[in-house]
Amino acid sequence: MKIPKTKDRMLLGIFAGGLAFIVQSMFDYASYKQGISKRNYWCTAAGVWVKSKRQASKWNGQLLGAWMTFGLNSVNGIFMVWSLTKVGLNKWPIKGVVLGSITGGLTNALLSGFENNKVAPKDSNSALSNALTNAITGFIAAWAIVLFGDQSLFNERRVVNNTSLEDTLQGSMNINEIDMKESQTYFH
Repeated sequence: MKIPKTKDRMLLGIFAGGLAFIVQSMFDYASYKQGISKRNYWCTAAGVWVKSKRQASKWNGQLLGAWMTFGLNSVNGIFMVWSLTKVGLNKWPIKGVVLGSITGGLTNALLSGFENNKVAPKDSNSALSNALTNAITGFIAAWAIVLFGDQSLFNERRVVNNTSLEDTLQGSMNINEIDMKESQTYFH
């Protein structure tokens, strides 16, 4: 079976973020049900916009939290596509885990840092569960980018022109005599 590939960076990021959202939701739900985390991620995300734990725990609060969590994962996926297309796919699992941990940590800090968010858990077990969830989410997003991203996204060559004074003077005297291969440097 041939896996479809895309060259659309934003669509790839949204798709990678969507897959990461699904895995994050399952892992977070399992952590919550096992009693490791005091609050699931959807409830924490809903707590930014609603005033009480009760409202955040209702079905419409959970839907709001899920939607916001999907959006944050999509933004993370788009950022990861941008990052991986700039730096390459070498050691992509490590890059995914680190980027997922960084963006997830920033997101958790943002969600918990609002004064009106009374829902965010403040205990170490919940924080560790969220950190592990973010690392797994980053790995899944990076894996999806590698699997569904067209190889041409990661093999682009960027042209950087030399702009020395000699090149400028030569170009102004007679542009036909300049060897363009010598005046350009290619980077991967």
